[in-house]
Amino acid sequence: MSTQNWKTEFWELMMEENYEDAFPLRELNFPKSCYKYRRLNQTTINTISESYIWLSAISELNDPFECSLQFDYLECSRVFYSDKKFHKTFEKKFGKTLSKDEIKSIVTNSNPNKAYHEICKSKGIILNISIEKQQEVIEKRWAEINEETNHYIKVCSFSEIDNSLLLWTHYADEHKGICIEYDIVNEPPEVRAFLLPIIYSVMVYKVGLFEELTSLRKIGSTLIKAKDWEYESEWRLAFFRQGNEFPSKLAVSKPKAVYLGTRFHLNDEKLINDLFTVLEEKEIPYYFMSKHPSEYKLVSS
Repeated sequence: MSTQNWKTEFWELMMEENYEDAFPLRELNFPKSCYKYRRLNQTTINTISESYIWLSAISELNDPFECSLQFDYLECSRVFYSDKKFHKTFEKKFGKTLSKDEIKSIVTNSNPNKAYHEICKSKGIILNISIEKQQEVIEKRWAEINEETNHYIKVCSFSEIDNSLLLWTHYADEHKGICIEYDIVNEPPEVRAFLLPIIYSVMVYKVGLFEELTSLRKIGSTLIKAKDWEYESEWRLAFFRQGNEFPSKLAVSKPKAVYLGTRFHLNDEKLINDLFTVLEEKEIPYYFMSKHPSEYKLVSS
């Protein structure tokens, strides 16, 4: 099974709340190490010396499509008009019934709301809300749900690889920064359990009904990114807000190792010395990245 296929299967099992099959599949493919690319500054040095990682709000991430949830308005409408509860409410409110053929014509129409309004008009029923207003109300609620999702989820992103030219360029200050290696396998269960693989897709995650949008599905929305980001080979810690406390720091074990970029020497001398002091005090091994002599890739030594 390819990497992308098992990750997609894992995600689908999670959305079905089939944890018995989902987590063993993840365990079979769990990375031995996870890597965090950072620019060298005092904050980065503090995360190493104090053994923590930052959790970022969705709105702070660099991809505007992060946690994008697409609502299938038409599918939701079809389910609504098919529901027996709606049929009883309609009969009670208007003193008339919708025949099976009328219901079928509504739910099979390319615009079920327009079809419903036309059938009501043919029965002499005047509705107090237009098609446009009805859709506007639903879209407003959907915008609120997306905003709530961004407010209640924080994440921390890692990569499976330490030698990506693009990751070193984009996240490690154009190779002047560092790459921190973490051994998530041996982290406490409350940390390890929330490390999940990202899948890459050309389609935005779609939800058919408001009722489907559980907390789990909101977390699921954080695990899908555009195909353009596939080079990142990302795994992500994702935490849903519980109560009033929502910390930005998460305690973790000390790093397994630290890798220094090919342009690391261009950093401020004090920062370089401070980093080496912390690495020596905490007995964290470090390696220098260098250009391969004949290929477009990086090697560590």
